[in-house]
Amino acid sequence: MRLSCGHSARCSRTPAAGLPKRRLVISILYLVRHGETAWNSDCRIQGQADIPLNDRGMRQAEALAARLAAVPLEIIYASDLSRARLTAELIARQQPRSVAVVARPELRECDYGLWEGLTRPEAADRFPAEWRDWKAGGGHPTGGETIASLAGRTGRLFAEATGNGKATVLISAHRGSLRTILCHALGIAQAFRDRFEIANCSVSALECPPDGQAHLLFLNDTCHLAGV
Repeated sequence: MRLSCGHSARCSRTPAAGLPKRRLVISILYLVRHGETAWNSDCRIQGQADIPLNDRGMRQAEALAARLAAVPLEIIYASDLSRARLTAELIARQQPRSVAVVARPELRECDYGLWEGLTRPEAADRFPAEWRDWKAGGGHPTGGETIASLAGRTGRLFAEATGNGKATVLISAHRGSLRTILCHALGIAQAFRDRFEIANCSVSALECPPDGQAHLLFLNDTCHLAGV
């Protein structure tokens, strides 16, 4: 079941004579960013620092969980950082049937090294050369990881999530990790990742055929957060 479309998420085809029968599944992959944290509200770079949801972030996650309650999720993958994991667990609690939340470090935010805890102006002031390289699309945060590293680990998780035979899958993660998944899934260069706006507790969705290119169904939907 989809949030915004009534078409079935399953696709069955008649196998060719002589070939083993195989169930082909079109996965609908929901991409969720965690709720707000104190560092989000202060515009600080979080990276892999394990900053918990604040009160508003909890309300956001509960509102998103209510929105998704009508979607029969089969499995949820979550970053093992608490803000994304708790967002996933709140979604799972409102599902009509039990759904596993699988915590995976591959979905963590980019490792921003010494930039973590700083605002962007502070990082640019303290590490000017590295910041310029990063904004130009190269290099890496001081003491952190490259975008190629981030995209590599999230791409492997995407392949697993869409190749496991499940028709409705949700990933709860971070802005950076979700942007790299979108680029990977849609065949877009990672240099364009910042063109995707991914708000706290937004939901996006991809249709992922087993033998073809993913299609973006909707992006950065936050209508469930009105008044939160």
